[in-house]
Amino acid sequence: MPEPSTSPPSFTQIADLFQVPVSDSVEPVKAAPRKQKGDTAEESDELGRSCLSEGDWQAAIRHFRDAVAQRGPGDIGSRIELAGAFEYADQAPQALRQYQIALRAQAEAVEPHLGMSDVYKRYSRYDDSLRELEEAIRLDPANAYYRIKLAETYRELGERKKALLAAQGAVAAKPDEAFYHYWIGDLLIQMKRFEDALESLRAAIELSPGDDFLYLRATVAFWGAGRQAEAIKSLRLASDLDPSRLLYYGLLSILLEETGQLDEAQQDSKKAQKMDRFDHDALSRLLDEMGIEL
Repeated sequence: MPEPSTSPPSFTQIADLFQVPVSDSVEPVKAAPRKQKGDTAEESDELGRSCLSEGDWQAAIRHFRDAVAQRGPGDIGSRIELAGAFEYADQAPQALRQYQIALRAQAEAVEPHLGMSDVYKRYSRYDDSLRELEEAIRLDPANAYYRIKLAETYRELGERKKALLAAQGAVAAKPDEAFYHYWIGDLLIQMKRFEDALESLRAAIELSPGDDFLYLRATVAFWGAGRQAEAIKSLRLASDLDPSRLLYYGLLSILLEETGQLDEAQQDSKKAQKMDRFDHDALSRLLDEMGIEL
């Protein structure tokens, strides 16, 4: 038996493995070396994004600076990219400065307000973050994404009523987005408004009927509303959509046991025996949410 090789298989060996005919002259295409400087703003932006994807923020900043110089003074696209690179590099003052310069160039631009909001939020300057989001919404009131970002910020602050109002604005702006309906339902579960949560989750499920996670959240809301049979039915639908999620069987076995269906509970308990640590942690959080003590 030949000694095992520590070298990776050659191109020819790989072609032979997959029975791909290949001439002796065929060689794998080698990637061209990356340019050190873009010839155009677009090329410099692309080089910057490539460097960011590889975690090289210093090179990314250099390329975005080149792009800014290559663009006209009123074109803020590359400056927004540069600000984002500074933010990635944890250089908040420089990021804010670039966003502010962009605003001086285009007073009605929305992106700088969003960028500054993210920077402020990262450093727990929530009042400033909210102010920038509200300005973005003033400039583009039909944009649902800005409204859900505002809702998320209020939610992080514990301002659930304000978060709900902002999220309802997102739904009004884009009623066919399942995530926004889910988001409201999830918030209402936190607020113990289970029947209201079910209305939002029903809308989310109608828009995205194949998402098993939505049925799981509906299970929590049904249980909280005292509708135990519907909770179990909803969880069954979730497990039918993704039979590989052992968490569903673990929760099912407990809900069935809680409702006196011991034989069925035992069957699902067997399926759940291979749950891992993450499943057990998730199950514990769900039981806390549903007010079930074991």
